[in-house]
Amino acid sequence: MTTPLRLRRWSTAWFIPVALFWAGSAQAQCPATPSACTPGSAPSTSYAFNMGIFNVTLGNITNTTLGVQEGYRDYACTIGTSLVIGQDYPIAVRTNASVNEHVRVWIDLNNDGQFSNTSTGSGGELVFSASGKGVQSGTVRVPAGATLGTALRMRVSADYVNAPEPTPCSTSQYSQTEDYRVTLQANTQAPVASFVADRTTTCSGCVQLTDQSTNAPTSWLWDFGDGTTSTQQNPNKCYAQPGTYSVTLTATNSAGTNTVTRANYIRYDNQLPAAASCTPQTSNACCGYGITQVQLGTLTNTATNPTAGYQDFTCTGKVTLTEGNRYTLTLQTGTNNQDTRVWLDTNNDGQFANSELLLTSLNQPSPVRGTITIPGAAQKNVPLRLRIMSDFVGSGFNACSNLQHGQTHDYSVLVQANTQPPVAEFSSDYANTCTSTVRFSDDSQNLPTSWLWNFGDGNTSTQQNPTHTYTKSGVFDVSLTVTNSFGVQSITKRRHVALTVPCVQYCASNGTNQGVWITNVSLNGGHLTTPYSNASGANSGGYGNFTREVIDLRTGLNYTLSVAASTNFGRTVTAWIDYNRDGVFESVEMVLNATTNGTTTGSFLVPVTPTTIGFTRMRVVMRLNTNFAFPCITNQLNSETEDYSINITSALPVREPKAMAGLAVFPNPTTDGLLTLQLPAAPAGSYTAALETLLGSEVRRQAVQLGGAKAATLDLSAVAQGVYLLRLTAPNGEQVTRRVVRN
Repeated sequence: MTTPLRLRRWSTAWFIPVALFWAGSAQAQCPATPSACTPGSAPSTSYAFNMGIFNVTLGNITNTTLGVQEGYRDYACTIGTSLVIGQDYPIAVRTNASVNEHVRVWIDLNNDGQFSNTSTGSGGELVFSASGKGVQSGTVRVPAGATLGTALRMRVSADYVNAPEPTPCSTSQYSQTEDYRVTLQANTQAPVASFVADRTTTCSGCVQLTDQSTNAPTSWLWDFGDGTTSTQQNPNKCYAQPGTYSVTLTATNSAGTNTVTRANYIRYDNQLPAAASCTPQTSNACCGYGITQVQLGTLTNTATNPTAGYQDFTCTGKVTLTEGNRYTLTLQTGTNNQDTRVWLDTNNDGQFANSELLLTSLNQPSPVRGTITIPGAAQKNVPLRLRIMSDFVGSGFNACSNLQHGQTHDYSVLVQANTQPPVAEFSSDYANTCTSTVRFSDDSQNLPTSWLWNFGDGNTSTQQNPTHTYTKSGVFDVSLTVTNSFGVQSITKRRHVALTVPCVQYCASNGTNQGVWITNVSLNGGHLTTPYSNASGANSGGYGNFTREVIDLRTGLNYTLSVAASTNFGRTVTAWIDYNRDGVFESVEMVLNATTNGTTTGSFLVPVTPTTIGFTRMRVVMRLNTNFAFPCITNQLNSETEDYSINITSALPVREPKAMAGLAVFPNPTTDGLLTLQLPAAPAGSYTAALETLLGSEVRRQAVQLGGAKAATLDLSAVAQGVYLLRLTAPNGEQVTRRVVRN
């Protein structure tokens, strides 16, 4: 293209001889056989889309051009390269970086002037195929049997992906075609054997094996690992028996022989779930919907086509899970929020009952995460069909519904029996200090068969998922003991429920905290061996509700309250504790009111009055002003409010709610820290032993099995020497205390 521009600068005397010389030289390098067809050029109306071929690189060919406006270009007489049969050569074709285009490359391997539009692996002349934006790269390998030592035509064609795919003789609608020259040379090297299977796990027993050996082998010998062989280049093998097989390929040419073995390469597993009674289809797969990846247990399956509609991965997508256990399921979906549902055909009848719905996740963005629990009733050690469906929000589909935009995946789950003791865990819907009725959910692993709940208020339940109504104010520990035939385990969640009954309503208080906010609230002193501390950022709406944070105080003791903020500007911090629990923060209940540039600190004494004892609230207000302290102001400029729960008890126990007789504790004093507990007059069960200082600070808590002839050991070896109070609580809330000495 640039040569004619240079020639115009030369004199006429030079132009004619040089041009004649070039013409003769080019003619000598042209392909020996003319092309049977010549592609046309794209119409000028397509130029605006700026597609086309901008560079071709292969061997010695490195040609940069201007794209579609140049139309069809025949460089076969001027630009070429030599390739050796059976070797891999990198190829790169650069198209528009912003538009997806198909790219196809053919070589007239038999020199008949035509291009077979099938791949070289299938005996054709298509040596490279790709689709995408910008540089599309790969490798070219010319098979044995091609014409040697003769200039052959290579055709490179591209077009927009939404136009018909290029063929050897088609005219591109938006892009272009270019021809080059390739001369093939014989390979004098021995082959290097290599191969690949279209799948390494098969449920039908059949796999397609493809020879990838270099240096142009001319004969092949396959050993499939089951006593059978083949001399085809690319055989299709069907195994008769399930199992795992090693595959060996020996490749030969005139220069030598080479062998490669892939050990345990093919796994034939003919176990599949029962055939599904329905196969959901997708009517219009598009628009940012679909499933691109599934993760469950050890299974990770990436699906490359989210618009493929129904996909059956029951052969290659298998995972073993244990009955009674919970597993996290993670889905990568499209760009839109989607509704997702998951079923497991637990009885392997090919149908999905309503009771087999394991997960419903609505209006969730990607990644979608949920927890599924494997039912104990599921059939064991056989593949069960797991169906995952996802579609647009509000679609309301069931396991057999056709989807509109989304996708359905099926997988195989093998459920194995659970032989482990239970691992206790639970959750609840407790939300705030006004939640007197609480629904508890058993989240234990390993399939417990019985449950014992202790709600901390003297009430218990043996239901799996009980609902309990608290009738008195307080802070309650909740424990769950779960049992199966392999063992027992308990879990206690301290201060899991904290509430006021009846509910005490407090006034609203908040500020505009874009520029300043509370960063830490801490309490120390009194009986607190470990200071309470709560760090926070800028709370939404200028209000932080930390009433689930319960701080224990004791009457008659002094405490220090410290409040830090996000700036060092002068600021005022005021705090109240509603000692009389009437829902009003009165001036006499103010425990801190100070203006500083740094952390605001003040001390206060908890009053020694019977009405002070109980569960209540502390309010902290920080503001960049020195205005009158008011606990109920809203939208205060440069201010923030935080609320906390306070549980006030007497410095020493005043009485026991109920007494249990007959608790024996020995040896007491103990020198090695090991105490033996016996409670022969009480029923056997799970009790809670708590060790407290004489000021009421708890230093150790342990669940023990007591009652009847059963004794328990309490290990205090890590506890400092001193006098302590041992408090034993029964499942029904009854308590007994003993003074113990650790020497």
